[in-house]
Amino acid sequence: MERLPRFFPRRGKLHSTPWIIGAGLVLALAPAGVAADPQGRSPAPGPALERLAIWCEFMPYADVARELPALAKYGCDLILHVERESFADPDFAPLLRAAARAGVGVDAWLLLPYQEHLYVGQASVAATRELARTAADYFGRERLAVRAFTFDCEPSPLLGRELFAAVRAKSPRRLARTLRDQMDVAAFRRDAAELNALAAELRGRGYAVDGAANRAFLDAQARGNVALEDALNAPVSAVEWDALSFITYRYKASHLSYLAMLNRYAALARRLYGPRAALDVGLIGNYDGISQNRERAALFGGGDLFYGYLRGMRSITDLEEAVGTVLGCGVRRVNLYALDGAATSVAGTENWLKAARRAAPRSALARWTPLRSVQYGALGALTEKAFRWFTGGSEKSHGRIEFRGPAARAGERQP
Repeated sequence: MERLPRFFPRRGKLHSTPWIIGAGLVLALAPAGVAADPQGRSPAPGPALERLAIWCEFMPYADVARELPALAKYGCDLILHVERESFADPDFAPLLRAAARAGVGVDAWLLLPYQEHLYVGQASVAATRELARTAADYFGRERLAVRAFTFDCEPSPLLGRELFAAVRAKSPRRLARTLRDQMDVAAFRRDAAELNALAAELRGRGYAVDGAANRAFLDAQARGNVALEDALNAPVSAVEWDALSFITYRYKASHLSYLAMLNRYAALARRLYGPRAALDVGLIGNYDGISQNRERAALFGGGDLFYGYLRGMRSITDLEEAVGTVLGCGVRRVNLYALDGAATSVAGTENWLKAARRAAPRSALARWTPLRSVQYGALGALTEKAFRWFTGGSEKSHGRIEFRGPAARAGERQP
């Protein structure tokens, strides 16, 4: 019999709905699913992998250049970290030119300093706009081939630190108050409009604009609730993305639970965003030696607890099944996280990419794990309901959710 993943705390107040919302929002270990076929792969009629890409967050540009042959061999685009310091890095422009020669597409993943919120969100709209314009000017001046900008719309780690402190203190009241304090409907709509204006500006300069967001937003969006995006300062549904990926990482989940997780969120992403939907799959490879992760964990307040979540997959077969599950749900774009771990793993970058490209769409039966599906789905529903109950964030406060799509033929992206 299928064993249930132990997501629900079993004693005392930890079993309460407020704790569920905290665990769901801060740790993002939520909903649903379907799982694996005991025989392994179970190919079924379905879409092929249209676009494969891999994130790269910390690797020095000279090291990234050494991975280009593998990326080119397996038709994998590069979602490359771009910070303010990048433009003075002597290896940055040569990397982009080498990628163009190799036929590897590059997307510019804009990242701010940690203390300036790191990601794209309401608190960082102005800084993001400045960095995007600087990057576009640089690419144009140096005649560098960059096809898209990627906006990683996640909660600021500074807000995440507050939320995690409330969860760690076992204080649902503090958690709900922190979330309520972030909500401002007028400011949320204004900031979403500013992001749309920036996206339109970048498209006018020949770039596509993609987004990335936490999978927890899908549970709220599927129930018509945009207020969670406001509470976490991360406009997503109202922004006119060319494509939008949802971060769905395994972390400490078992392999079967991870397949169930992917099955749920890939299906939701496809239903809500159609062919624009993508899924971020990972973590792959080794992350223990990346010092920036330990520094971030300390700044976040999680220390070794959060650092423990950075243990990546070790099996390329697990990745093949994961990508096959996503394809079986009709999502044709997959982004792997990350080159940093793949390149330093025993398997090496080439074997991870080979496994992803080898993946065949898994049938509904092969993806079916009813008990995990029910439990994941219930947790997703409870998290969204608890958010409504304890913060008041709903259609009544924010109006009906609106999914914005880009203008026809916007941007330059090729599959």
